[in-house]
Amino acid sequence: MEQVQEKQRKEEFDASEIEYVSYGGEHHLPLIMNLVDQELSEPYSIFTYRYFVYLWPQLSFMAFHKGKCVGTVVCKMGDHRDSKFRGYIAMLVVIKPYRGRGIATELVTRSIQVMMESGCKEVYRILIVVPFSSYSSQCSIIHEKSQFTKKVY
Repeated sequence: MEQVQEKQRKEEFDASEIEYVSYGGEHHLPLIMNLVDQELSEPYSIFTYRYFVYLWPQLSFMAFHKGKCVGTVVCKMGDHRDSKFRGYIAMLVVIKPYRGRGIATELVTRSIQVMMESGCKEVYRILIVVPFSSYSSQCSIIHEKSQFTKKVY
């Protein structure tokens, strides 16, 4: 019970204490994998992670607080069937004590900036929303702040 409360407690920090780092090689891969495995419901194999970070390392970023990896974004870009060159946000994670402080927004912004500089005409993110969950509420906030167009299928 105490561990659960500790995980959910907001971490106190100044925004300037967060260091944003571009993917720097194999030594960052376990950090990304651990975050995604902890926070997202979808299990990914190491091959999925490598697909993204090896082909588009410039689109993956991590957020660190005092040496601890607290957030990550993993993306790709390429031609789409309608001939648009576009980006895709595959994984976005910020651990619970650090949510709601702009870290995810900064991670996404950095990735989108690189995509735009590389010629992407649009960026998309598939968002699975579970009604009434705090995670879906947080995703909706990021979605709105990032000014993504909402499409429901």
